[in-house]
Order: sequence, then structure tokens, then C-alpha cells
Amino acid sequence: MDTRRFNKLSSFNDIKLEKERLRYEMLLAENRLMENFHSIENLFTIPSLFSRITYGFEVAQNVYKRIRDLTERFSSWRKKKKNKKRKSQEGYYEED
Repeated sequence: MDTRRFNKLSSFNDIKLEKERLRYEMLLAENRLMENFHSIENLFTIPSLFSRITYGFEVAQNVYKRIRDLTERFSSWRKKKKNKKRKSQEGYYEED
């Protein structure tokens, strides 16, 4: 604790003001502590656990879907390229 503030106290009014300031700081610290406690409590409730699990499944599904789309695009691109090459070798290739 900073004792320099106490050296500047010269009257009862200063003491009252310092007491109120300390009380206010104590309430702020208590409120921060309660907010942290409530956030930890909310972290482990059944609805929050289910929401985090379902969100994880949604993310996994989206990643799987994007990978599947990319592989389908790549495989269809390779098939088109292979078919064009085969048709050009056979002489049936016509460009659009």
C-alpha cells in the first residue's frame, strides 16, 4: 500500500475522503472478482458446454465440407484435362 497519501492527510475531512476512496477501490476489486467468478461459473454450465460442443461440430463440418469441395473441384479439373488430352490424341478434340 502506498503510504505517501497518508502523509498528506491533515484534517478529518481528508481522512473521510481517503476512507471513501479506499472503500470505492475495495468495491471495484470485489466487483471484478465476482465478474470473474460468474464467468467461470457460466463456463461450466450444461447449456454452455452443449453450445461449445455443437459449435465445435459445426466448425468440423464446415472444414470437412470445404476440403471435400476442393477435392471434387481438383478431381473434376483433372478429369476434364485428361479427357481433353485423350480426345486431342485421338483427333476428336474440338475447341469451343
